[in-house]
Amino acid sequence: MKLSDYVIDFLARRDVTHVFGISGGAAVHLFDSAAKHPDVTPIFPQHEQAAAIAADGYARATGKLGVAITTSGPGATNLLTGVCCTYYDSVPTLMITGQVATHRLKGQNDVRQLGFQETDVPSIFATVTKYAVQISDPATIRYHLEKAVYLAFEGRPGSVLIDLPDDLQRAEIDPDTLAPFVPEAQIAISDLDAEIAALLPLIAQARRPVLVLGGGLSTPRIGAALDQLIDRLGMPVLTTWAATDLIAHAHPLRVGPFGVYGPRLGNFAIQNADLILCLGSRLSQNVTGGILPSFAREATIVMVDASRGEMDKFDSRGIRIATRIAARLDDFVPKLLGALEAAPPRAEWLAKIAHWRSALPDDRPGPAGANAGHVDAYDFVDKLSDATPSDELIYVDTGGNLTWTCNGFRIQRGQRLISDWNNTAMGYALPAAIGAAVQAKGGVTCIIGDGGLMLTLGEMALLARHRLPLRLFLFNNHGHGIQKQTLETWLDGNYVGVDAPSGLSFVDFAKVAEAMDLPVVTISRSGDIAAQLADVYARRGPVFCNVEINPAQKLFPVLKFGAPLESQLPSIDDALIAREMIVAPFKPGAPPSQSGGAGV
Repeated sequence: MKLSDYVIDFLARRDVTHVFGISGGAAVHLFDSAAKHPDVTPIFPQHEQAAAIAADGYARATGKLGVAITTSGPGATNLLTGVCCTYYDSVPTLMITGQVATHRLKGQNDVRQLGFQETDVPSIFATVTKYAVQISDPATIRYHLEKAVYLAFEGRPGSVLIDLPDDLQRAEIDPDTLAPFVPEAQIAISDLDAEIAALLPLIAQARRPVLVLGGGLSTPRIGAALDQLIDRLGMPVLTTWAATDLIAHAHPLRVGPFGVYGPRLGNFAIQNADLILCLGSRLSQNVTGGILPSFAREATIVMVDASRGEMDKFDSRGIRIATRIAARLDDFVPKLLGALEAAPPRAEWLAKIAHWRSALPDDRPGPAGANAGHVDAYDFVDKLSDATPSDELIYVDTGGNLTWTCNGFRIQRGQRLISDWNNTAMGYALPAAIGAAVQAKGGVTCIIGDGGLMLTLGEMALLARHRLPLRLFLFNNHGHGIQKQTLETWLDGNYVGVDAPSGLSFVDFAKVAEAMDLPVVTISRSGDIAAQLADVYARRGPVFCNVEINPAQKLFPVLKFGAPLESQLPSIDDALIAREMIVAPFKPGAPPSQSGGAGV
């Protein structure tokens, strides 16, 4: 059996239905094998970065292994950004890179290259993969494939890479004689039952607890056990953006997002909590703010994460993680659920949060004027929430479109909202959505800004070729809105490279879409949004929807560095903050107080 045939059949036997990549001299055998296999379909994006991201999008939607295949040299190095997306977000993907034949490898020779397009791929990818290896003996292919796939899913999931020289792809092997990979027995490093037993009194005694859900609960998805845990705990639920789709907007315990760009309601809830049970969030600076001692300063923080380093990183940096439980969430959640009694009453705390909903400004402008030539982003997202089917996969890019969507979209049970949460690469959403759409049973929505779409324009051709069930919404504010606001805050509005007058170049996106044989809808009037969205969703796809967003629209509220989360821009009256806060005001350098202001 040819080795490349073995590789593709190995993937098919693990239920991989699609592989993504661009052909090249060092990958032709792999793609030939994929094209001939009855259960695997190769998909060819326009760029290897898009191939890696499509594999990422496929994996997030399906829970299966995402696979990208490329040739050597630049084909391999172009994967790097997409690999970072999967690694930082704990998504199981396998990258298979072709390599020059073994007799053309430079080895220890003092040269930069020996073979044409030779590159030391494993070394480049070593820091953003769980396993990166170059195959040197065809008899080891089963071992390395099994080890790579095992590591992609084991513990904290992530990306793995196999570099496969061209002559080995062509080698004849006997599958029956190949040595397997046998995982080493895992050594228990903690007693999860005992840790949960110690946690139960903290939960029972807390007066102002919050449950923080993070993206780790999606790798893998926990499902019904998480729903039951939320109800059993009875705590107000805060979500990082990566956890937006883990609790429906209409759930009575849902408070919503928090953080630097989060709504004030979530920030007041986290800042006044006395107990934080944090599941699957690394508590990045995007949610804590930059001044770490000001974050949740009177709360006992319990953090559960598969990676102990994510919990230990705060030591001596201003946040104290009181209880650290190193466990996969699919182990922890069922065990905690089984140990919990009925939730203690939390009526007073829930009433306080309900009060904040009306007492705090939401900082959203009203709909744009009828003849403004653009729409308000939040107005559009609000109506998009009404139009989007209940089983939709929704992929969102980075920047303003992500901020407005995560803060404003009313997620329904059954919908998924997915982005590149930690690498936040512009241009992620379209190839990732394509990776999901090639196998989706329902529809896929892609939301992207003009900056991100400029980086992935070519992938619209792939969308058109396969007539995918995908609605592509361009949030077209004619610039990099989040960067414009940053420059206004820090550099007195001296724009450089953030819109057309300051150096950016854009195309007429609608004309490009038409040239690629995509139906085009343009939304530029507030009064037309609902009807035009109904038209877009009446089509299975593909369809391109150009949404003219107010170029001057801000991303408010937002935290300016140096302030605690409760004090965002636009500034509100200090007296209002003092009246509504329960804990004492933050004083830099002062230890957390043991008594706060009036309230719960």
